Amino acid sequence: MSGFAGGRANLDHVGIMVPDMDVAVDWYTSKLGFAVRDRWANDSIGMEWAHLEVGNFVVELVKRDGLSAPAEGGFGLHHIAVEVDNCAATVATLEAAGVSVMFAPSYFDRHDMDWAFVTDHLGNVFEIVSYRSGHSHE
Repeated sequence: MSGFAGGRANLDHVGIMVPDMDVAVDWYTSKLGFAVRDRWANDSIGMEWAHLEVGNFVVELVKRDGLSAPAEGGFGLHHIAVEVDNCAATVATLEAAGVSVMFAPSYFDRHDMDWAFVTDHLGNVFEIVSYRSGHSHE
């Protein structure tokens, strides 16, 4: 079997649970430059959603009433990787906007890329990568 379920697989979106939709939308749009593609709610089940995009990368924010925070260090989403043209320049711009940098840009020779890690306002981790040889996971 090749690919996801035997076929071609592309990242469609990454879902992130948030406790406050307005705060999360503001953070992603003002700090990471995402644009709101759509946003909706279903009051009968107490949930809200927002699709945010930058380029062809989509994050789906989800709010559900009564949701508790995940356990520290538990299993689940670890990080979301975003390929950019210049890792160091992107991280510098993000840091200047108030984004927390976990791991400063450095060279990773195994993949001939520069990489860094930043976090959003809830501690979700984003890996920022730029390939020197033009290689990507495509």
